[in-house]
Amino acid sequence: MSKFIFIILLCLPTFVNSNGHWSYKNKNDWQQNAHYCGGNLQSPIDLWFNRSRHDQRLKPLHLVEKPSHSEVIIQNNGHSVQLNLKDRYILKKIAPLSEDYNVEQAHFHWGHSYDNRTGSEHFLDGQSYPLEMHMVTYSSLFANIGEAASNTRALAVVGILFELSDEPNQFLQPIIDALQDIPYQNGQSTIKNFNLLSLFDEKRMHRYYRYDGSLTTPACFESVIWNVLQEPLPISYDQLRAFQSLYDEHRQPLINTYRKIQPMGTRKLFRSFHAHHIHDNELKARISTTENHAQRTFFNMKIILVLATFSMMKF
Repeated sequence: MSKFIFIILLCLPTFVNSNGHWSYKNKNDWQQNAHYCGGNLQSPIDLWFNRSRHDQRLKPLHLVEKPSHSEVIIQNNGHSVQLNLKDRYILKKIAPLSEDYNVEQAHFHWGHSYDNRTGSEHFLDGQSYPLEMHMVTYSSLFANIGEAASNTRALAVVGILFELSDEPNQFLQPIIDALQDIPYQNGQSTIKNFNLLSLFDEKRMHRYYRYDGSLTTPACFESVIWNVLQEPLPISYDQLRAFQSLYDEHRQPLINTYRKIQPMGTRKLFRSFHAHHIHDNELKARISTTENHAQRTFFNMKIILVLATFSMMKF
């Protein structure tokens, strides 16, 4: 009986994120069974530096580890790879005077072995990345994640992008080693010597984008405070290939496990950092190009307006 209860608790986040049977192969049909998936606050989005605004109220996110002697459970749930992190970590400083958020789980999104440029759900200034990790938390004002899931801003998710590197990420390797034990749906194993704090590198949690959005899988509840870290983590080709080598419920390759970019609409995008905090030279160049284009467009519009006004006066 106790083993059955444990399995139910492990699968709880999957139940929270789902609304009946769904698949990444029929993403356009999600809203037929989960109406929130057609809402105006959906995720993911493209995070454009020049369309965001610095908010000095956004402080460094702070992840605190709780005493725990149990091993981390990792599972192939047929849609993704999921880590059970319940009762292990607390996320603090989501907002001034905010309550703590309890970390429930973390999972990954990736693409296809034939294309190592796509796989992430969020983009940075128009660029996708091969892997994205989501750390899912819920407000401590609620008893559990199921109770919190449909309530406004009751969930907070930290998104971490990964970019290809020549060298393997040693802090990610314990997860990679465990993937070989869970090639098929419902396969589960334990992770040894894994430390989420070491993987994140707390300095990276100082710089992030913030917006109000949704879960990126059915039921797509619009209850998420999104915090996407600005600086990607490294992952080697072989490490990425380990994710791309998994299988889904039909024993078909588990690939393209990401949702397409959703409309921003009237939402506002904020960031905790300034341009000089960005270390990626390529990203800096893209931001500068976009900014110059916007300035030229604005200047041209001013010229057109002046000429139009002069023409009307002359007439």
